[in-house]
Amino acid sequence: MACFRRYATFAVVLGAMFLLVGCSKPAPEAPPPPAAPPYNPVASIREVMNSVIDPNVDVVWNSVKTVIDHGKPIEQAPKNDEEWAAVRHSAMTVAEGANLLMMPGRAVAPQGAGSLSPGIELAPDQVRALIDKSPSGWNQFARALQDSLQPALAAIDKKDAQALFESGDKIDEVCESCHQVFWYPEQGASAPAKSAAAR
Repeated sequence: MACFRRYATFAVVLGAMFLLVGCSKPAPEAPPPPAAPPYNPVASIREVMNSVIDPNVDVVWNSVKTVIDHGKPIEQAPKNDEEWAAVRHSAMTVAEGANLLMMPGRAVAPQGAGSLSPGIELAPDQVRALIDKSPSGWNQFARALQDSLQPALAAIDKKDAQALFESGDKIDEVCESCHQVFWYPEQGASAPAKSAAAR
């Protein structure tokens, strides 16, 4: 009789173990590897700057200015809806161009290209090393560029020439701050900068 009770107890314990195993959750599956991004950067950062950012930010900067003609100051600003729309197009292109700068995997310069200003501007591999060391800092500057365009876009939408002119200083400040960190950090405050008067 004692032997029967031991077998019965063993059967109850064994059944409970099977129930626990059956009720336990299956081990989670390993997450699938991340999919390759669908985009394919073609232009280098330098080419994006030279073909997208620089020419369009110049349109914004030069849209409101004072020129001297035969000793007389002449105020220039967009005069009609078409001219305001053209400036807005350039401001929006710069803001969206900042997204191109943040895309990972983009080369700093075309393959084999060196510094455009040796002794002032770093070589592309040196710029890449700085970006790789602080990708969040690089992206922060790109986002700051986007933010700096918002007052310009607001001024354009209001057709406020004075506000548009004043917005240029902040855009210039962001651009120059980024250049002094990633392009010519050794130059510091002595690096060349665009002034409001030049614009």
